[in-house]
Amino acid sequence: MTVVGKPLVEVARPGPADELLRQETELRDLRPLFLPTNRNAGLREPRREPGRTLLGDEAQELKFTEAELHMERDLPPIVTLNGRALDKAEPVDALGFDTDLATLAGFGRKPAVEEAVSPRGGFVEIVALRDGTRVLVDVLPSANRPATDKAWGPLEFLAVVDSSGLTSPLVLTDGSRVEEVDAHFRRFLTQDFRVGRRLTPGLYRITVAP
Repeated sequence: MTVVGKPLVEVARPGPADELLRQETELRDLRPLFLPTNRNAGLREPRREPGRTLLGDEAQELKFTEAELHMERDLPPIVTLNGRALDKAEPVDALGFDTDLATLAGFGRKPAVEEAVSPRGGFVEIVALRDGTRVLVDVLPSANRPATDKAWGPLEFLAVVDSSGLTSPLVLTDGSRVEEVDAHFRRFLTQDFRVGRRLTPGLYRITVAP
């Protein structure tokens, strides 16, 4: 009679004795997919710590108090503030309320001169992309104004020029926000202004402003 031994099943436990088993167990471990562990848990949100200013370590050392500050001693008597002597002036005198406009009185202020801009169809500026040199500036007559009453902003074109003129149509790189204006100046610069014949071979940025 043959006696068959009962198979013995043992559960292997990973530990320092079997490094290969430990690494394989960690590789096949599914817990990081469902539980927070050191492999998938995120760090805490960063918190701003109390900081110091650039001059935080600089102690404020005043050489004199506000009562000891007498600037009028070094100025001639002709210097006044709102028509009053400096030693008798008050902070409200700095606003200059004796004028129609409550403007601040200051050194070097003078009335602004406004010059009316004459009517024009546009302003053209052409800059060479090779070295940034402005090669052409021209004011367009009023007859070349786009046929629209919509407000439009400056627009830019990229022009490629060779010895025979423009090698390709003008490329609009920055529009005026009005489609009719963009189409008008693309046609005008190519056909009427003939920008290709005014420039030497190279790459140029053409800006058209109102």
